[in-house]
Amino acid sequence: MSVAAAVSVIVLFAVLSFMLRQKPLPRRRADFLAPPQVASRIAAAQERLRANPQDIAALVELGTLKFEKGKDSYVEAISDLEEARDLGALDPRLFYCLGIMYQEEGLYAFALTEYKRFLRHYPEDKEVRLLTAKLDYRMGLFNDAIGEYERLKFADPADPIIEENLGLSLWGGKFIDRAAGSFAVLKTGGGDYGRRAEFYLGQIALDAEKFQEAYDHFVAVGVGSLAGLEPQRAPTGLAMAAQKLGKWEEARVAWEAVLKAAPGDVKAAAALREATRRANAAKRAEKAAAVAAEKAAKKTAVRKK
Repeated sequence: MSVAAAVSVIVLFAVLSFMLRQKPLPRRRADFLAPPQVASRIAAAQERLRANPQDIAALVELGTLKFEKGKDSYVEAISDLEEARDLGALDPRLFYCLGIMYQEEGLYAFALTEYKRFLRHYPEDKEVRLLTAKLDYRMGLFNDAIGEYERLKFADPADPIIEENLGLSLWGGKFIDRAAGSFAVLKTGGGDYGRRAEFYLGQIALDAEKFQEAYDHFVAVGVGSLAGLEPQRAPTGLAMAAQKLGKWEEARVAWEAVLKAAPGDVKAAAALREATRRANAAKRAEKAAAVAAEKAAKKTAVRKK
């Protein structure tokens, strides 16, 4: 490599280093370059590569620009950035873009590796640390996910997204008491986060066969759809807890809500039939008991006369 080329590479990385301290890469589609600018810069990078096929900076530029073009260009972008990485590129944009694209392509282990490389450069990058934690959770690496979310919570203790995902990771890792504590904190925020916290606490209680406690949590959630979860989840929990307590009418209403949200749920349909049968039987028994009590009261009144 010529001295001029070497200097240009050094200057490029110095400029990137300065820029990356604040914003490693445009994260929103609105911040990306306009298509004509992308096309022009891609052409320029390709021209540089024709002159020098191992131009690392040009490969990084080409790969990141193709990344910005969108998913249809991901395969080409990955190829360019992997080649740049193999040649020794250390530009953090490379790790970020590869992480996002690997994740989109379902290559979660590879994505996780790239995110962790990126975080070595920018350990306080909240978005990438969240992506890392979510992939840890998705891959069943619950202890790693817990560590990531605890670090995030230390930096931002009031963020309900972090608290919720920390609780889910603790739950996934079988740290049930700690998960319940996290959900109890989440509940205090109210709104959708508070309702989901009640749902999680209800599920934990249901799993522990604490049916009254579970029922109380699910009642607090209600049978309405729960943002972020399948619409049948909340009424299913309520229906199961209610029937365990012999509250068949409540169970019937809840199973109806389940089937309204998921009409093809065969198990819910069977449970509704059983709950309806039990609820009707309970009503008949209650009516019979009332009639018997009325007759007994009349007999007592006659004797007193």
